[in-house]
Amino acid sequence: MMLLARRRFILGGAAAVANAAAAPSRADPSSNTWPSKTIAILVPFPAGGSADLSARLLAEHLKTVLGQPVVVENKPGAGGNIAAAEAARAQGDGHTLFVGTNGTQTINQSLYRHLAYDPAADFTAIGMMWSAPHLIVVHPAIPARSLDTFITYVRAHPGELSFGSSGIGSSTHLFGEMFKARAGLDMIHVPYRGQGAALADLIGGRIAAMFPIVPDVIAPMRADQVRALAFAANSASGILPDVPLTPHLGYPDLIASAWVALYVPALTPAPIIERFRAQLDVSYAFVERMKQVGIEVERRRLDEFVDFAQQERDRWAKVIASLKRQIE
Repeated sequence: MMLLARRRFILGGAAAVANAAAAPSRADPSSNTWPSKTIAILVPFPAGGSADLSARLLAEHLKTVLGQPVVVENKPGAGGNIAAAEAARAQGDGHTLFVGTNGTQTINQSLYRHLAYDPAADFTAIGMMWSAPHLIVVHPAIPARSLDTFITYVRAHPGELSFGSSGIGSSTHLFGEMFKARAGLDMIHVPYRGQGAALADLIGGRIAAMFPIVPDVIAPMRADQVRALAFAANSASGILPDVPLTPHLGYPDLIASAWVALYVPALTPAPIIERFRAQLDVSYAFVERMKQVGIEVERRRLDEFVDFAQQERDRWAKVIASLKRQIE
């Protein structure tokens, strides 16, 4: 599923180029009038997380190659919808970038009754920045050192064990529900306001399990504060090569990842998008820094990414519809 970036961070071309080209050009990059002011990168999470880190590394690079200030603006709230709506309304003049996630671009459309933006129509994708598969992790006190023994243990204690997530509707929640349904388990979901609070309770033994992505849990794993049982991906992790893959454990469809991609408002002129493509050649230092926090940078051709995003929308829509039926 994941291709390791070699020495270049490659962001693909732009979707909806025809629409962008047809839009009135508010900035002409060929005349050296763009960029003419500070470029803002909107991030739908607080400072300090993986998406924020990648945005700041990108901002440093763009500031150097474009010759204008590039600032990161953190706009958390409503599952990322606040930042996404602001980015969708922004003028398409090449001075606004949006760090979209699998939440804002694929999950929220099915999770929320009304969105103030259309994740497909209101944005043009520059390309995927990174993708991080989910893990199945437990507190070390749980008497299970493999996925099968954990499933057996949970089945022997129906309704007694809980798993934490970074919030209702987050990918850490939805993947947990996928796992429960696939394995036929009765576990209690405990939503938190952020991954940090959930992880603190897992380390403290107040919840039994979590379904985080690697960067959120790599440090406590290395400190033996949590135990990883499985990696929800088709390809082995270079960072965690000893953690078994869910397909190899008999769960070929138990695959999920959190991902981040770069977007501009849909009417951004094609020449500006092309210039972003040409200049978003992020250095090897970006890839190495992301590896340090547990992220193996993935690259996809733009057409592959656009298809992937639509597949993600369809997939999560089915998961969420199933959850809603259970609640009703």
